[in-house]
Amino acid sequence: MRILFYSTSSNIYDGGAITTTTLPSWTEQWDFFAESHPEHEILIATQLPAMFLCDVDGNSIVESGKVRRILIKSDKEKEIADELAELKPDIAIAVSFYVVPYDWLTIKDAMVADFLREKGIRTICHSVETATICFDKWRTHVFLEKLGVNCAKAVYMHHELWINGGNRRDLRSNVFRDSVFHEIKKLRFPVIIKDTTGLSSFGADVVNTYDEAVGILKSKKTTSDRIIEEMISGEQFGCEIYGSGGKYTIFPPFKFSVNQYGITSPKQSVKIGPIGLNEKEKRLYKIRELNEMLLKLANGMRLDGIAQVDLVFDGEKWFVIEVNPRLSGMSTTYAASSGLFLPEIIFNELLNSSQRAQRAHRLSLNIKFPILERGKLLELKALPYVAFVNQIENHAARQIREQGYCEVILCAATRAKLLENLLDLKEKFADFIEEGFFDKAEDMLRELAG
Repeated sequence: MRILFYSTSSNIYDGGAITTTTLPSWTEQWDFFAESHPEHEILIATQLPAMFLCDVDGNSIVESGKVRRILIKSDKEKEIADELAELKPDIAIAVSFYVVPYDWLTIKDAMVADFLREKGIRTICHSVETATICFDKWRTHVFLEKLGVNCAKAVYMHHELWINGGNRRDLRSNVFRDSVFHEIKKLRFPVIIKDTTGLSSFGADVVNTYDEAVGILKSKKTTSDRIIEEMISGEQFGCEIYGSGGKYTIFPPFKFSVNQYGITSPKQSVKIGPIGLNEKEKRLYKIRELNEMLLKLANGMRLDGIAQVDLVFDGEKWFVIEVNPRLSGMSTTYAASSGLFLPEIIFNELLNSSQRAQRAHRLSLNIKFPILERGKLLELKALPYVAFVNQIENHAARQIREQGYCEVILCAATRAKLLENLLDLKEKFADFIEEGFFDKAEDMLRELAG
């Protein structure tokens, strides 16, 4: 079978400003996958930065003789579909990734999939409707409420009405703005105010009082629609879902660290898991109830491919915060935990039904380093307990926190061994670590082990 893995992007990419180093490289991972499945012909078609699919050298993708890789030139969905159709795939699988400021690439991939289906090509990709519901956080909230899935109580602020609703001569007041203030007073504080279409928690504000919330909404910072939602007190988690047509694999959750504001920051979080592998944790974290809720979500949204879900557990109930219909910052951690490369995970969960979830989960820890020289990256990857290293450098960034980071994934058979590995890593790279990350990771591990 000729299998095409594809993804698109809406952004202009400056290869001179970004350097990404992945160990093992995406070229190695996809080549290994192709060698392991000689019965299939593997094709990759993507656009820069080609996350999860290709290594990038400047503004070009790295090629090899084992997998055919195509850099898609057009920005028009129909033209992209025409180009992909010329490859004559038996099936096309969307491997959607994410960019800033708008997390909307799954919508673009979905439009391409529609055109491919018109040509009679089988595809695995979320629908435009599903992708759009997930893209707009308010639409996600409304959908979850109707579906009966636990989510935070929230208020929607439509920016155009907020600004212009009372600016006409025959109006005395802005009723819409007044209604937003009215509804915010009913919320339990603290609340989080965020863009309805932004990526993750970027630009979000956590406020503790009604007056603070009003101040944020009236400030020059608010230039687009906002969702104001209650912050649920509890532990933060994430998980991924693979599948389509009622046949879904729900991966066990990973626990996330939070920043000083009580929210998960993608560039600063520590991830530990999977959680719920033993009976004690299954009962403590009510994993059966979580799986039932996520299966209801997957069927209700008619997921078709890969999705990531942000969660909070308050000690009694699970709540869904966001649904991201794409690969995520968790994807490589799940692969490491499974002892497989990510291409194999995608293939097994979406095409190879006999191998779905047929693997033992190792315990994994995803932690961040500051930017390192290549020699140090190689030293990291050479450690027997390090499964994956990924470093992103933004040479154009002016602020230190925007210049990039190095992500390292450790694995072990037990929590005690994982803690031992973390302490060994801390000792070996004492001159390069950020103490806060390692202290947080150690605290989380000891808490789980207890």
